[in-house]
Amino acid sequence: MVPYDSGQHSERMGAGPNHLFERAIEPVLLRLGHELRTETLTLGESFPAEISSAFKLSGMIGETVRVARQDGWFPLVLSGNCNAAVGSVCGCGCDTTGVVWFDAHGEATTPETTTSGFLDGMGISILTGQCWKKLAASIPGFAPVPGERIALVGARDIEPDEVSVLNHVGVARVPVDDSAPGFLVAVKDVARKTSGLYVHFDLDVLDPTEAEANQWCPPGGLSIVSLVGYVRSLAAHAPIKAAGFASFDPEADQNGRAAEAARMCVEALFGGLGYCAD
Repeated sequence: MVPYDSGQHSERMGAGPNHLFERAIEPVLLRLGHELRTETLTLGESFPAEISSAFKLSGMIGETVRVARQDGWFPLVLSGNCNAAVGSVCGCGCDTTGVVWFDAHGEATTPETTTSGFLDGMGISILTGQCWKKLAASIPGFAPVPGERIALVGARDIEPDEVSVLNHVGVARVPVDDSAPGFLVAVKDVARKTSGLYVHFDLDVLDPTEAEANQWCPPGGLSIVSLVGYVRSLAAHAPIKAAGFASFDPEADQNGRAAEAARMCVEALFGGLGYCAD
């Protein structure tokens, strides 16, 4: 668990990892008969700066994921921010890993294009080597991931500059209204170029009439049934190295539907999981 949001410990989305683990993930994994080993990563700094914290945490995540996989465990990373996925992919191996990224947003702003100044909107830009290059290089094992090895699923709030970045690096996009066969085409294309996948979940991919995972849930997202169906087909058709949930704010999930969606995704993922050790 990585309980940080913008460098702040257990605040806002930083409270999400523990909440999801206790309410949704631990119960279903125990019911499915899985043995669990948990680890919480902390910075131990009194005044953490957002940018440096994000990259330090990514380095810690990368090492933790690498060791867990080496020891035969399946890493499930629960983090406050989506940019934690950079560390997770490093731990899986940037040169051999593909990414399936469920998100309402493009995650492809840069320091030059962002209007919000929100570092957490830059995960795919960082991962593909489009920004923060020196700090990204400080993460052990980091190497830019070609966009053709990333499938972005369900994004519908994408700024024009993000579209340019995504198109430039070749990220495949699966729109909300695409069919399951269209999803599988994208996943299989990514999977055939890699030895396995990292699956990233930002639950704001869901339509807010179904569930609200955070304060940035634009209309027109996936239904829970559709998301879980995608996860089942993903687990059945591609080897998966690790997965992660990010950007979940318990205060936004007033009716508990987002946590329930996470539970259903974990059940679908681990029910048909083809674990990939390499």
